[in-house]
Amino acid sequence: MTPVLCNLCGVDDASVKFPAGAAQVNQIVVCNRCSLMYASPRAIEPDHVLIEQYDPDYVGPSPLADDPRHAKEILQVRDYIPTKAFLAARHPQRGRLLEIGSSFGFLLASFRDDGWNVVGVEPNAGLNRHAQKELNLDVISAILPDAHIESESMDAVLMMHVIEHVPDPVNTLEEIFRILKPGGTLVMETPIYDSLMFKLLGRRERSVSCEGHIYFFTSRTLAEVSERARFKVLRANRVGRSMNLSRLVYNVGVMSKSRAVQGALGKAARALRFDKLSFSLNVRDMERIYLGKPS
Repeated sequence: MTPVLCNLCGVDDASVKFPAGAAQVNQIVVCNRCSLMYASPRAIEPDHVLIEQYDPDYVGPSPLADDPRHAKEILQVRDYIPTKAFLAARHPQRGRLLEIGSSFGFLLASFRDDGWNVVGVEPNAGLNRHAQKELNLDVISAILPDAHIESESMDAVLMMHVIEHVPDPVNTLEEIFRILKPGGTLVMETPIYDSLMFKLLGRRERSVSCEGHIYFFTSRTLAEVSERARFKVLRANRVGRSMNLSRLVYNVGVMSKSRAVQGALGKAARALRFDKLSFSLNVRDMERIYLGKPS
């Protein structure tokens, strides 16, 4: 395993924030020059490699409504109503919209219903089959660099909870900049680590514990990565999300760092049908940032 260079500074000059195994499988470091926090070295392959290798039949032709991920993504579509309003005001004629990491396709379908001509990019075949067969969506089975999307062909791009998983955030943003039309808009959402939750919980914070996360942004470093790719920050909001009580209990189990606690909480949540109780929660630990490509 070799050290990863800072994605902003391009140097290997970092201090250890959490040793490997403390927060997650990777060691997490902080750049001494710009304060970008990231996994270095990386003990496992980036998430997109693992996602591509998932059993393509694991979703099946018609997932059950009580599948945890399926239910979670349906519920969270409502969280992006403000994003629809922002994009509708900025692009009143709508146009072409790409979602990177389109998953089951529920969010993408909701933007189609709002008048956009939509396409998704998603590396997992099973998720794409659901999007195509169940929601009649156009999706590309690939990661963004392999999707070969035409330059200046999109009016808007959505990338929700993806940038923290990619091995080269600046390169990913530069690719999005290339495919956006002048005046186009990127909306991106990711966990944020200049938050009260991270200050209080440290290595136990739920998002830093996710082993697929390899970049950990603050509001400042997220803006700097975006500006490095020539985007202009239009707006940034600390947001929450909709979840059911079962998901909240799961997150508590993750923060406990105890498999026994996770197992006990999961068993109790299933027995009490916590998945039937939903709500919205905002502890200001995620940021939705709106970025513009200059005209």
